[in-house]
Amino acid sequence: MDIKELWIGDKVKILSSGKLGKYEGINNEGKLRISVLDKIILTRANNIEKIVEDEVLFDIDAFLKEEQEKDKSLKPALKIKFEHTLDLHLEKLAPDMINDIPSRILDYQLERSKKFIQDAIDSHYPHITIIHGKGQGVLRDAISHQLKSFSQVRFTFSKSQGGAVEIWLI
Repeated sequence: MDIKELWIGDKVKILSSGKLGKYEGINNEGKLRISVLDKIILTRANNIEKIVEDEVLFDIDAFLKEEQEKDKSLKPALKIKFEHTLDLHLEKLAPDMINDIPSRILDYQLERSKKFIQDAIDSHYPHITIIHGKGQGVLRDAISHQLKSFSQVRFTFSKSQGGAVEIWLI
């Protein structure tokens, strides 16, 4: 991989281990610094593959397996069916509300996003995405404000040219 193509914060895959993380820069020895689960891993550029935004960014099965290996007392992971993306576009979320008044629609979208975030936190899901659309930014701003009320929100990143937000949870 040509390191000139990488920017701080880009999502990458470490080829030798299959771990996913974020590019954090280069150390004094010329090795790439990759942040993976609150740890910094040093590796060479030829051991890195940049993750395209539309690709899967988190492998929950690998994460649970790694956590179990750290703590052998953990019970085997249950398969949790949790969709990690919530699309707040009305035609997908609630087509029957298309002709409702805007304030009622916004309230419903915020109620659904709040429940989605809380369910992700309760399920210990580390990474979610909320698609709010581009529009005039009213829903985007409301979601941004809503996220501040959750102490478990660790990082947020704008995605899809500003039409979505990626949320990393504690």
